[in-house]
Amino acid sequence: MKEEEHILKIDSEFRRLVFPYSQEEYSALEQQILRCGCGQPVVVWYGYIIQGFEQYDICMAHNITFEIKNISFRVREEVISISCRKELSTRCLPENQYRYLIGKRYNAETIIGAHNAAGTDQFKERTRRDLSKGKKLYEGSAGLTKKRFAGEYHLDPCSITRYSIYAQAIDYIASIKLETVNQILASKMKTSMEAVMACYGKSEDEVTKLLTASRRSTSAKKAVSAEEKIGKGATIKDMPAFDPDAEINSLALTIPSWISTINRTHSSAKFSLLTAKGRKQLEQELYKLQKTTQMMLHALREVR
Repeated sequence: MKEEEHILKIDSEFRRLVFPYSQEEYSALEQQILRCGCGQPVVVWYGYIIQGFEQYDICMAHNITFEIKNISFRVREEVISISCRKELSTRCLPENQYRYLIGKRYNAETIIGAHNAAGTDQFKERTRRDLSKGKKLYEGSAGLTKKRFAGEYHLDPCSITRYSIYAQAIDYIASIKLETVNQILASKMKTSMEAVMACYGKSEDEVTKLLTASRRSTSAKKAVSAEEKIGKGATIKDMPAFDPDAEINSLALTIPSWISTINRTHSSAKFSLLTAKGRKQLEQELYKLQKTTQMMLHALREVR
């Protein structure tokens, strides 16, 4: 379906699932669309944009034809789940956005699981007997979903629970302080997960106080940590029995060679002459590397 001027709707929750492009990324995309047209469709669910927010903005601003791809999911939670899964698998995200999307996807899939367990969906009326039976099935299903997520994202099941609560709190804060949530998800506002989770159900004034106190505490801890590092002298230990850094040191020494190879290829390869097969193969491997790197960074940040 081709559209010159097709006004689409933007749902704030759906928009929050797709991390905005940086100014550099946006400018590069705009130049590409101006030169070659909009190569990717804008994905839509009942008139609401799901993917392609930047493409839509650019095409509307320059009156450029774009394609609309309608998806046919019946319920909102399915849209949320598929959007989160795509973002988590294809983009390098700020830590808070990463946590939020895992929590959102988990919450959406537990709701879907609850309806599936009861043999119904949001559009069907259920009897008390259906609900009782579904509740028992759902409790088992939710545990399996949490275990599956923990394995998929290399996390402890307890972290999945925390991210679930974190996502609910983020959505609550967004309902009263949207710009604040944008700053938190972009990691521009330094605040702890605990402070964000504590905001759920609080008044706007209480939310402001909790987040302000958390920012001050985070800044103070960083200052103390820096002073301690400067003040401590180096100590010499005799042959430790166990080196906890052995594994990561080996990895850290290997990575520079990867970077060197990538930089050398970037400088010498004739990208305009690449075949579609070769380009696709490299893109797939780079995306895998990007995802694996993000998981490793996440694991390191979790133990700070």
